[in-house]
Amino acid sequence: MTRMKWFERRGFVLLVETCYLVILFALAFIFFTNRNALAPLPNSFGSLPVGVLWFGALGAVVISLSGIFDHRTDWDPSWNYWHYTRPLIGVTLAIISVVIFQSGILAVGSSPTLKDGAPSNLLYYLIAFVVGYREEVFRELIKRFADVILTSAAAPPVPTIKSLTPPRGAAAGATSVVIAGSGFTGTTSVKFGSTVATSFHVDSDSQITAVAPAGTGSVSIMITAKGGSATIAGFVYE
Repeated sequence: MTRMKWFERRGFVLLVETCYLVILFALAFIFFTNRNALAPLPNSFGSLPVGVLWFGALGAVVISLSGIFDHRTDWDPSWNYWHYTRPLIGVTLAIISVVIFQSGILAVGSSPTLKDGAPSNLLYYLIAFVVGYREEVFRELIKRFADVILTSAAAPPVPTIKSLTPPRGAAAGATSVVIAGSGFTGTTSVKFGSTVATSFHVDSDSQITAVAPAGTGSVSIMITAKGGSATIAGFVYE
């Protein structure tokens, strides 16, 4: 059995993470007590609050400490470099996540609103801590962001109606009518004349089964879907 080197041992990794934690709290103390004299940092870097960096690093260090304690009986040294880089990774993920979130806010023309005198950047701090603590949240955020900006949003197809089976039904209603065509996905309503169908089911993009309401004479059937509306005449009540 290969003997672990001193820097691979769980105890050393715990010491490193504890030092990270002490440094983070020391930086927070300096920032809030004598920042201008000891660490002249601005309140923000552009639109990014400086506290985002701290919370991102804190979340990353906390998850590392949790992993050290959770795996005290099955420690895997191959994860050591993951632990050693926690603060840097946490800061990086926090910056990117908050910038993405701010981009979303700008896109909809709004901003987060907090009440009861809460810090204006509190939401950003929470985002930074969460992505530092859970990297899978960051990966999911990146996936969704990429889907939004890189995937073309094709317009839904305009529905078309080709045939009705059967083309006739009882005046009392309750006739099951199969409507064939295309573009039926996302259908929101089916009407027989001016009356809404008793019920309908989208069987596929090319077929809808609708139950005719009561009616008289010859009426048109209209389908409303995401891409628009389609009408076909010729359903006759007998």
